[in-house]
Amino acid sequence: MDTAVIAGVGPGLGSSLARAFARQGFAIALLSRHAESSEPVARELCSSGASVLVVPTDITDLQAVTTAVAIVKSQLGSITVLAYNASGYGRGPFLGLDPGVFRQSFEVGVLGAVHLAQAVIPDMLAAGRGFISFTGATAALRGRAGFAPLSIAKAGLRMLAQSLAREFHPRGIHVIHVIVDGQIDTPKLRARDPQRSAETMIAPDTIASCILTAFAQPPDGWSHEIDIRPYVEPF
Repeated sequence: MDTAVIAGVGPGLGSSLARAFARQGFAIALLSRHAESSEPVARELCSSGASVLVVPTDITDLQAVTTAVAIVKSQLGSITVLAYNASGYGRGPFLGLDPGVFRQSFEVGVLGAVHLAQAVIPDMLAAGRGFISFTGATAALRGRAGFAPLSIAKAGLRMLAQSLAREFHPRGIHVIHVIVDGQIDTPKLRARDPQRSAETMIAPDTIASCILTAFAQPPDGWSHEIDIRPYVEPF
């Protein structure tokens, strides 16, 4: 059985990606900094008969990632899918931001993706196939005032995705970058704004479905970058 690694798991898109790839028959490895972030969807998937492993991992730590991937491979099998959904953040007036905020956002948003990609691509090359998705944002295309740390990280992730696609598409590994142009409908967002209309947000399952559509593309018609937004979102 092939394994899909989902990095950055919570009640939103990470969980939807785990469900989506489990339905495709993959064993699922859930990587998040804290196990409790992954455990609800892990219990759900286990109850449906999926093979699931929760591996608490600091993706900014190379040794932690190396160890996590070794555990996944030993318990679940070869890794042929990576869905990188972890994201740095940080916002505020530029002159008041501690430089450490920029570092943390970059390390989570980009360096963690580097660590995981380097750890799993050899398996994909050996298998002769692979699929990597990177969750991006509008910030990958344009920086907003007050969002400099996020913009730097998301722009860096987009460039990483392009570089990997150009290097590894010819070797059978499909790399996509997904621009999520809008806010994802999550319990946290609902609690903050309970009157907000669902049509102004993007359901996590909708994004996961779009990623699965790219996953199913034949090699003579691979997408690299897709953008997703609510129909009411101006752009």
